[in-house]
Amino acid sequence: MNRRWTAALVGSALVSALVVAGCADRGMPNRDDFGTDVAAEAYGEVLTWDSLATWVPDDLSLEDSAAFAERVIDRWMREQVMLAQARTHLQTERSSLEKALDAYRRSLLINTYETRYVDSRLDTDVSEDEVAAYYEAHPELFTLHDHAVRVLYLHLPDPKVAAEARGANWSKKDQKDWDKQVRDVETWLERADSTSIPELERWCIERGAVHHVDHEAWWAVNELLDEVPLSLYRVEDQIQRTSPLSFTAQDRLYFVRFLDHGLKGKTAPLDVARDQITELLLQGRRQQLLDALRDTLLQQAWANGDLRRENL
Repeated sequence: MNRRWTAALVGSALVSALVVAGCADRGMPNRDDFGTDVAAEAYGEVLTWDSLATWVPDDLSLEDSAAFAERVIDRWMREQVMLAQARTHLQTERSSLEKALDAYRRSLLINTYETRYVDSRLDTDVSEDEVAAYYEAHPELFTLHDHAVRVLYLHLPDPKVAAEARGANWSKKDQKDWDKQVRDVETWLERADSTSIPELERWCIERGAVHHVDHEAWWAVNELLDEVPLSLYRVEDQIQRTSPLSFTAQDRLYFVRFLDHGLKGKTAPLDVARDQITELLLQGRRQQLLDALRDTLLQQAWANGDLRRENL
């Protein structure tokens, strides 16, 4: 049978399957035995039309469904050929492979059950007191591997350089106006409160400045350097400076203010370690649920007489 006729047959049979399924949904007569009919066979293994239909997406046109089904059958037959070859040429290793497959199957079943059991019962609410207590009890777990900082920054093209590049005149009035804006920016950075931060963000948006004004976020210094080309020749001293600083690099003006810091090799600030602590606490709860489940089921199995062992 040539490939074109095979594709047509596959399409016809699949279309019939879809039509029959649709009729069944509307309460019309159905061919109950259709799903067990064989679509393909290889080495004694069969692929039924019912199994084939589960692979075909519902949103395809009839023509595309037929083409998709043809690809599924081709892939299935290729897989059967390779399995047959593997069984023939790995006879001496079949026993160990079967044991490995059985161990994997058992592990998959157990892990799936345990995961669903825990997920349905795990309390994911972690209080601030729990986080703080864990932080105080295990400071050695939260050593910083890089300097960490809370920081505000923004940068934009130097307006004088940009004006001159356009051939525009940069007047004394322009410079005076810009100097006032710089003072405003530095004031907002210095205050860094609920009033000044929105003012600073609005200014940045109006001028298209790249900015980071989330005062709660922490950065590793090496990550910050990818965003802001600071010259940190004495890192520990500079990140402890809290007054705003500004500089020019590659015709862009940068404004930076460090709000807080943690030094490399020291214990990370609580806010830096918070996510890690939360996950550690949840892991502990997961393990407690699993331990309780395993012990309870073991005790029930002994009580029900499902277990037996000989003394060593």
